[in-house]
Amino acid sequence: MRRILLFLAMATSMCPASAQEEKTVNLDEVKVEAARIVNRPDGQLIIPSKAQMEGSTNGFSLLNKLGLPAIRVDEAMHSITALGNQGTVQVRINGVIATKDDLLSLDPKSLKNIEFIDNPGVRYGEEIAYVLNLRTRHADEGYVIGTDMVNSLTTWRGNNAVFAKANHRNSEVGVSYDFAYNDFRGTRASERSHYLLTDNTLKTITRDDISNRDRTFGNTLELKYTLADSASYLFQATLSGSSTLSPGDFKEQEMNDETGRFCTFQQSNDKSLMPSLDLYFFRQLTPRQSITANLTGTHIATSQYNHRNEGGDYQYHVDGKTWSVMAEAIYEYRFNPFTASLGLNYMQKYTRNGYTGDVDSKNSMHNNNLYLFTEIKGRWRKLSYVGGFGTTELSYNQGVHRYTFHLFRPKLTLAYAFSNVWKLRFTTEISGRVSQIAMVSDTRIRKNSMEWTVGNPDIRPTRRTDTSLRLSFDKPRINSSTEFFFRHNAHPNMACYERTEDNQFLYYQKNQGSIDMFYLQNNTRWDLIPEKLIVSGYAGIYRYFNRGDAYRHYLTAYNMGGSMEAYLGRWTLTANIDNGWKFMEGETWNKQGAAVWLTATCHLGNCDLSLYWQNPLRAHPKINEAGLVSRHLQREVIVRGSDYGNMVSLNLSWKLNKGRKYREINKKPQYKDTQTGIMD
Repeated sequence: MRRILLFLAMATSMCPASAQEEKTVNLDEVKVEAARIVNRPDGQLIIPSKAQMEGSTNGFSLLNKLGLPAIRVDEAMHSITALGNQGTVQVRINGVIATKDDLLSLDPKSLKNIEFIDNPGVRYGEEIAYVLNLRTRHADEGYVIGTDMVNSLTTWRGNNAVFAKANHRNSEVGVSYDFAYNDFRGTRASERSHYLLTDNTLKTITRDDISNRDRTFGNTLELKYTLADSASYLFQATLSGSSTLSPGDFKEQEMNDETGRFCTFQQSNDKSLMPSLDLYFFRQLTPRQSITANLTGTHIATSQYNHRNEGGDYQYHVDGKTWSVMAEAIYEYRFNPFTASLGLNYMQKYTRNGYTGDVDSKNSMHNNNLYLFTEIKGRWRKLSYVGGFGTTELSYNQGVHRYTFHLFRPKLTLAYAFSNVWKLRFTTEISGRVSQIAMVSDTRIRKNSMEWTVGNPDIRPTRRTDTSLRLSFDKPRINSSTEFFFRHNAHPNMACYERTEDNQFLYYQKNQGSIDMFYLQNNTRWDLIPEKLIVSGYAGIYRYFNRGDAYRHYLTAYNMGGSMEAYLGRWTLTANIDNGWKFMEGETWNKQGAAVWLTATCHLGNCDLSLYWQNPLRAHPKINEAGLVSRHLQREVIVRGSDYGNMVSLNLSWKLNKGRKYREINKKPQYKDTQTGIMD
């Protein structure tokens, strides 16, 4: 009787949160059909259909079927990227940052829903454009072992993983190993650069690739232990180590200028090792109070060699090492009308990079970042809200170059439900942006016979203001949202090209006027035949404003894409297309190549066999196109890759589950440092 009363109390408390969902209830079969996309103040809650979960082989396969706007999921190579220069996509499972192996070993049938956060706060880290949090049921008995192997049949590219997890009561032990490789030889870049010399004459140089090789091998081993009770606590320890080796990339180019035709050569070797230890703890103190703590330590050791002969023999070696500690603590209290949280993020990092050879530089850098924040979120009738503020203190020390930066960071989100179908959301936020450590150093590296990249230790962090307004329409079979977004970067680190008296063209960054962006975008998803045929699409117009000290550059771009999924018994067919994102920052514009990829998956017991066809009927697809419009230097570059043309990849996924029983569990964020601070 006590359990029944507890269940009724929990069900009653959940009613206000689910009132906005449309539901159809059949009492004979106790079947509930709900809207699969629910808009929230910080994004959307997506509930995958049964067909999508059964038609997916792993986490990458499932995310690709959701048709997420402005996000490209590459099932074949297990990558998730944000289109355009918006930042990165952070993927989590039950609140904890997920590795590639975590997504490969994920059982799609254990998924409850996905939180799609499109305006993440600082607690998720810097330069994060989107957060995908996959919420699953936790296994408390049984084991799973499996493998996921993807290998291209038309070129040398593959990603192969094995994994195992065992659960007994509150404990879970997991181990995974991943091996990835690629050996591309078909990439060709065509460049045309115009240099305005000090005597006002124009020097034109073309650089066309003759041969090219891009070869990389990667290994990752991860050990994980989890101790959890779904009602009160969770402890997780993760020890991982990864290594990357590029044993001998090279590029041969044909260079043409007013003096004649030459052959140039570039070569690079690169290897890195990154061990990491992450400790995570969550405790439900009372039914209303909880505390989360996270501690991550990372070490990165990098060795890099570069050799170029355009303009004379030029070679250098980099020996780089970084050590970092990241910590987080969050306290949360659930009041009746709202939930309040108080937290802090802290990062301490030491970087030591040494350049020898034709580049002679020693960079030792200490930097730390402290962020304190408080937040309340709740609902009043048809109005839901998230409000908070925080303060950041960032310190930087590189010899004589030092600074301390303070920033007040408020955030407000208001969402109003006119009805169960129409909803309006407004968000505004101030955040900080920090330059890459490599650009803050005083290192100077020659790129070719005319150009140099130079660090600037006097760069300062900057303030960014984001404002958005979204109108959404939601029904069980159709979801559509239209959003207006505006971003203002005040006095940001912008590109600066300087010409010396002896005609050297130097690229560096410094704080200048402003960079603004706004866009108007619509995203629509429609279940043409429920559980059988789903189509989705997005389209938008984007406008960029770059106001430097000595230049003004503007760009208007259009982006559109779509996907279609068909579920035919044991077969799942998907098709995706987008026209490539175009953007402009500083004095450079960049356009990603249009992409088309088709997937067919066949489910055979514990095995899933998938065939991917990327860039069909395109032998030499355009991978990237870029341009530079500086006063003294203008450039156009087109990159094509035959390795990517008509690329066919085969994916074999096998899992063996035994005795798996699930229960719900919740987790919070964790972090890992990946920035080496090396300039290239």
